[in-house]
Amino acid sequence: MSIRLQLLVVALITLVLPWAGCQYARELESALRDSQERSLLASAGTIANALSAEPKRVFRNADLRAFEARGGDLYVHPLANQPLLDGYAEDWGNSKDLVTLPSMAGLRARVQVGSTERYLYIYVEVDDAHFDPEPNDVQPDNDLFDRIDVWLQGPDGKDTRYFFATAAPGLHAAQQWMKDDAASNGAASIGEAASIGEAPSNGEAPSSGDASRVQAEPRIQACWLQTSQGYHLEARIPLSFVGDRLWIAAYDGGAKRSAGFTPAANPEGGRLFFSTDGLDALLATFIRDGTHAAVIDTNALTLGSAGSVAAQPAGSAEEGGMSWYRTLVEADASYLPPPAAGSGPADGRPGGDVARIAGRPTALSGEPRAQWIRGEDGRMLLSAAAPIVVDGVARGAVLLEQNAEQMLALRTQAFARLFHLTVLATATAMTVMLAFAAWMTFRIGRLRDAAEHALGSDGQIRLTMPESRSGDEIGALARGFERLLARLDEHTQYLRTLGGKLSHELRTPLTIVRSSLDNLESQGLQEEQRSYITRAREGTQRLQAILTSLGAAARVEESIKQADRSNFDLRELIASTLLAYRGGFPDSKFEQELPDDPCLLRGAPDLIAQLLDKLIENAVDFCPPAGAIRIRLARASGSFVLQVSNDGPLIAAWVLPHLFESLYEQRSGRDDKPHFGLGLYIVKLIAEFHGGTARAGNREDGGGAVFTVTLPMI
Repeated sequence: MSIRLQLLVVALITLVLPWAGCQYARELESALRDSQERSLLASAGTIANALSAEPKRVFRNADLRAFEARGGDLYVHPLANQPLLDGYAEDWGNSKDLVTLPSMAGLRARVQVGSTERYLYIYVEVDDAHFDPEPNDVQPDNDLFDRIDVWLQGPDGKDTRYFFATAAPGLHAAQQWMKDDAASNGAASIGEAASIGEAPSNGEAPSSGDASRVQAEPRIQACWLQTSQGYHLEARIPLSFVGDRLWIAAYDGGAKRSAGFTPAANPEGGRLFFSTDGLDALLATFIRDGTHAAVIDTNALTLGSAGSVAAQPAGSAEEGGMSWYRTLVEADASYLPPPAAGSGPADGRPGGDVARIAGRPTALSGEPRAQWIRGEDGRMLLSAAAPIVVDGVARGAVLLEQNAEQMLALRTQAFARLFHLTVLATATAMTVMLAFAAWMTFRIGRLRDAAEHALGSDGQIRLTMPESRSGDEIGALARGFERLLARLDEHTQYLRTLGGKLSHELRTPLTIVRSSLDNLESQGLQEEQRSYITRAREGTQRLQAILTSLGAAARVEESIKQADRSNFDLRELIASTLLAYRGGFPDSKFEQELPDDPCLLRGAPDLIAQLLDKLIENAVDFCPPAGAIRIRLARASGSFVLQVSNDGPLIAAWVLPHLFESLYEQRSGRDDKPHFGLGLYIVKLIAEFHGGTARAGNREDGGGAVFTVTLPMI
């Protein structure tokens, strides 16, 4: 791991500061939660006390009996707008809450009731795949057809029976069930139902009694809509017809099935529970934006509601660039319970999403309570409930729900300030550490580069190191490198002069040996002795060649350093030397590829000729008798490229990096001439003297080796 990366890891430890800031923000949020709970609970208690002083404005009637949905009791949803009679309940707003009617013989029906200022609306869904239309001149006590019966108890306490049926879907008026002898007097009473042929709960036609007939009631309108599963009925009844009770029953004439309630079967049921007129407006005076209020009775039915817990509109102060912080400290609301009361429509209209509160709020038992709940959008809501006590009895409760926008805004602001400070501190620390790491890396990089290039292309060792004057550990390391390089330079100088010294010291003993062999041979020797003399003479010749080569290498290095430079035509030099090579190596085949125009080069022509000699000699040694040696000169990117290639064996991959080293030889018994690995070394020295490079490789066609020398143009 690099020093820069190590310091970066150390700098990342400073991220504990933002983490600590998050923990602080969470503690602040907990304190704000407690404060908001107490505040909202106090507001609920204030509203409950105010409503307790005027119970008649809150509770529509004094009926304290329990709400029994199974007994036919219905909650009348307050509708903000007048629905269109089309057989659909989507325009009822968020108040759709269908109640399943009890079934006889498997008929399934669901009902919902709502009201506006002038009308009572009934919506019924019946699952009946076979439609039995109403016949002409219907006699409801004898004919079997699909219909929905509605019994209404008027404001005067008088009960009237209507039914909805049709021969074709669409809009139609309700039909009132009447006795023949009472046509002029109005509706038949429920108490006379048996005499006018009331349909029993099992859907069968009653026994024939007094004849009955029907009369259209155009003030009661309905829409009959056929569906793939059955039919829908959406009816509208003037509130002047409606009292405190309503019974609804659906009949399948063909299958003689029924579902619903009749007054004969449950005379104590069918109660209508309305919301309290004017209570919504009264509640709206107590609450502010972002709060939803609801009043419930002892049955947990909503009597009125106002406000909405919708989030603050876009562009509010809280959204001014800080909302994204919430993602860092957002509290998990998934474990919280759902809202007990409807949180109100998103557009802020009064009215809850549900008619009856699930469970029984503790406030109905006289115990105020506040708790955090989960809104429909998954965000946190605060709910508070306080009892409405009348004459020492809890008649209902006030429920308040408030979003956490205010608390979250304060939490976000505090966290934003703390986050900015900690991020600034962390960024400063990381910047300083990274700058220091970059400076240290730069210094170490300079020392590394100097160490890598301490040995120059000319074989000289650079003894000075950067950072050697620094007083820290890097300076001490640089001075250690300088001492090591000084000792290495001393050893290199010793090795450079060793060949010359050995050549000089061994020449005299070698001369003595050669003269002694000559004298011994002149005195006359036997045939066996002459073989020993011959082998000894060959050994002295090899020693002489070795000493000559050692001296030549030293002399070449010195001559290269002292060579004079001049401008000359490289093309002409190569062409002239090739003529000599053809004469010197008559058994070898030479091919050339030279430019047509002059190739001017500044350097030492003698050294270039010596470079060619070494390359040609090497190519001749490895080229087979039938092979060819190719010399090519070309221009490329401001340089002359000289290539000498020959047919023959390829160069092993592990040999290529060492070919141009001094005294490196890998020949194996190709001839009797001694080879000491100095030829290609001299090629490299001459190329570098001219500012070029020398490299070896294998031909792309795999037919032999190629040596490439690159020399810069003038």
